[in-house]
Amino acid sequence: MRIARINLPGASAPTSGAVTPDGTSLDLGGRRLAIAEGSFAPAVTGWIYGPLLNEVSTMERFGERLNADPYKAPPTVPVLYFKPKNTHLGHGGRVRLPAYAERVELGASVGLVFKRQTARANPETALDTVGGYTIVLDLSVPNDSVYRPPVQEKCFDGACPVGPWVVDKAEIADPHNLVIKTFVNGELKAERRLDSLVRPAPQLVADVTAFMNLGQGDVLTLGYPVGAVPTAGRGDHVRIEIEGLGALECTIEEGAA
Repeated sequence: MRIARINLPGASAPTSGAVTPDGTSLDLGGRRLAIAEGSFAPAVTGWIYGPLLNEVSTMERFGERLNADPYKAPPTVPVLYFKPKNTHLGHGGRVRLPAYAERVELGASVGLVFKRQTARANPETALDTVGGYTIVLDLSVPNDSVYRPPVQEKCFDGACPVGPWVVDKAEIADPHNLVIKTFVNGELKAERRLDSLVRPAPQLVADVTAFMNLGQGDVLTLGYPVGAVPTAGRGDHVRIEIEGLGALECTIEEGAA
């Protein structure tokens, strides 16, 4: 089952429902509601969190720098960032880059969507609290500073397209076998599988919930290879494809915010 949220003209909140097999309508208990172009709301309602150093390739790329100032040692717990609700954008949305930005990095990942509040999860049963999966695109203005959190670069409006829907966990046998493809203007720019993670999904959930609760509707992504992702600029069309989860698209607007 795929659950989507769509915006209806004049409605105060998005309408949620199961997506029909052809992907064109919501099934609202026997009544079908057509999904108009551009009407997708963000597929989730909670906070979106992501780990910065969860790819083995990223850790290898940083190498000895993790032992130097200001880090002094590799992290022993997940290094998290968040994408607040002003960044959440539905499938097919338009992103306006801040005036100071020329391009954005395209950090595509799989998001674990929690069906209930989760704290101190056991790795063996951690995924029992996950209700489904969705596509998350972390848009980030390139940033070399390590002396402050990159809030300005990661949290501008529309910096996190998510969707187009949430796919029931039962339909995905193993999220680590999913292949993520990133296209810019129809050209394949990156492709990777999630089978080389520092913390696979169950361990990541356990380690994060050891120090913070994750609520119903919250999303925890599996991360992306920091420093090794494609970029896009004004006028570009971005499409993220993950077999089994669908395709998430957005367009970078021509004008600056």
